[in-house]
Amino acid sequence: MRGLLNVLNIFPIRKNRILFYSFNGKRYACNPLYISEYLSQNNADELDMIWAFKEPDKLKGSVSANCRTVRFRSLKYYYYAKTSHVIVYNVQEQGELSKRKGQLFVQTWHASNGYKKISHAKDTLDKKRLALMHKNYSLVLSGCESMTERRVRTSMNFSGEVIHGTPRMDILINQDRPELKLNVQEYFRIRDDVRIMLYAPTWKKNRSDSDYGLDYEKLKSTLEDKFGGSWIILVRFHPNMQVSDDFENEYVRNATNYPDIQELMYASDAMISDYSSCIWDYSFLERPGFLFCTDFEENGGNSTFEVPIEQWGFPVCLTMEELIREIQSFSDDKNRKRIRDNHIAMGSYEDGKATERICNRIMSCIK
Repeated sequence: MRGLLNVLNIFPIRKNRILFYSFNGKRYACNPLYISEYLSQNNADELDMIWAFKEPDKLKGSVSANCRTVRFRSLKYYYYAKTSHVIVYNVQEQGELSKRKGQLFVQTWHASNGYKKISHAKDTLDKKRLALMHKNYSLVLSGCESMTERRVRTSMNFSGEVIHGTPRMDILINQDRPELKLNVQEYFRIRDDVRIMLYAPTWKKNRSDSDYGLDYEKLKSTLEDKFGGSWIILVRFHPNMQVSDDFENEYVRNATNYPDIQELMYASDAMISDYSSCIWDYSFLERPGFLFCTDFEENGGNSTFEVPIEQWGFPVCLTMEELIREIQSFSDDKNRKRIRDNHIAMGSYEDGKATERICNRIMSCIK
């Protein structure tokens, strides 16, 4: 594939062209979204920006007006990829693209903490493919010292430039975008006096959407007893899960297809996850958070993580009964201290200025 696509190297690199994609063209989300929006607001006249989607017709209306769209992995996409000065993405791609001299490949990743182990090569061929991918990177973003040392330097074997901070974190740290909460309330028709619990488990092999063990009714009543008011539960399954809506009712809504999980976290008053990296993101809001891990032992326990789950900054609950007890005994002061201790232990780089920092770096290369 690399050999075939290198035929497109006959076309010159466009110095002002930037190509974006997120989760291999599935979404307009994560770090590429926030980088794109910042550049659209501040440098639109200087840039030719293109977003690649698997279904561009569905997502065309989501991107900024000064961004074009292309179908991910179409011939036109490969032409743009080979002629872009900068490519910004957030996943391990398949490795079919080789970086041309003068191109800047920006790996923003979709996790910034290094809690979980990166997927390892299954055989010699896969090991070569992964090495080719990591060799493409020009810049890698990292949210903390642990991420840099464990994942970027060790797993990825990347020795190049690391930019501190992750753009999608800025809105959670600065908390200066009240319209994002309104977006969520309007989308799900939630009254302003109703509080939101976000449940966001990660992807599990051989699991259906009804097999997570969370008792929504008991959860709702416990939240209302502990914190007061009326509560609604937004359930955000992993994008790779094929889920139905049969668990929905007047206080449980399926939020899996909501475009951006950062907005859901921004709007939520509390959160439950299991092993999802988004729990690190949510910690910067310093709101109630809980890890509900009923399959912890059968999934290999801490052997699947770089950092033991007990050090993630939130209480670990192996049963519904434990989750109820942790909610009932929740203390703001203990929660805040636990989170801040975790940020120190991980060596957090986040300061709310990551978007500006990476965009300035990209513009300095273009100029």
